[in-house]
Amino acid sequence: MISVNQPSIPDTQKEQEQAQERAHKDGIEVTSQSPEAFEEMLWMAFFPETHDPTQSSVKGRHAEHPAFERFYDEHIRKLLAVRKRQRYVAKGNYNLVRLGYLHRLYPQAKFVLVIRDPVWHIASLMKQQALFVAGETSEPRALEHMRRVGHYEFGLDRRAINVGDDEETRRITALWEAGNEVEGWARYWAAIYAHLADTLDEDPELRKACLIVRYEDLCGTPRESLQAVFDHAELELEPQALAEAASGLHAPTYYKPRFSDAEVAMIAEITGPVAARFGY
Repeated sequence: MISVNQPSIPDTQKEQEQAQERAHKDGIEVTSQSPEAFEEMLWMAFFPETHDPTQSSVKGRHAEHPAFERFYDEHIRKLLAVRKRQRYVAKGNYNLVRLGYLHRLYPQAKFVLVIRDPVWHIASLMKQQALFVAGETSEPRALEHMRRVGHYEFGLDRRAINVGDDEETRRITALWEAGNEVEGWARYWAAIYAHLADTLDEDPELRKACLIVRYEDLCGTPRESLQAVFDHAELELEPQALAEAASGLHAPTYYKPRFSDAEVAMIAEITGPVAARFGY
């Protein structure tokens, strides 16, 4: 995650700036100084096909791109030097299909992988899709911005990640285009997390570097879950800081899934086998 600094804003104005809820409408408040993820532009520059649903986006342990690897490493080192830091944190949804590649490049890296009950997750994804479609429709510049920074998860130019199954990716895309959001998202959830489970099963060394965090555990036992994350990352956290961070975590109260019984049954049928691999 790269911190975006805007020196044109005076310090006094920064201090007076009021945090506002981000576009996702998920209770997370941000300011102009909040960290933002812009790494995806680097991946798109060296892998222009990475967001093409007709091609696999998977970058496994045997992937190679010397020019990208040199640039990416120098980029990270530059940021660490400028900010006088020892650790680099990158938040990237698309890195779920690059874990093997990243672990080969950085064997000491630690990965935190989040998963959520599919019914609630799909409800959240559908809410985000509706919000971003509305926002990009009313403000076309937003769509161009999303394309520039490589955020194709939601909106008018939503694109499914191809995890190596061309037929299933086409099926998901067709469902979305036909307005079958629930089934489309259910099949997408199953495809993404099946790929993740298979990847970890096939790569013991990568599995050791990964921590699976269930959203429900994070909300239900935030202190223990956060401690586990910091332990996995080999980072220390003061008890007071841990308590303050944990106090702000809770299950959402601003929306609930509104699926019919038939839709819930369909989600369970499609996602059930994969969800069970993660303890659901």
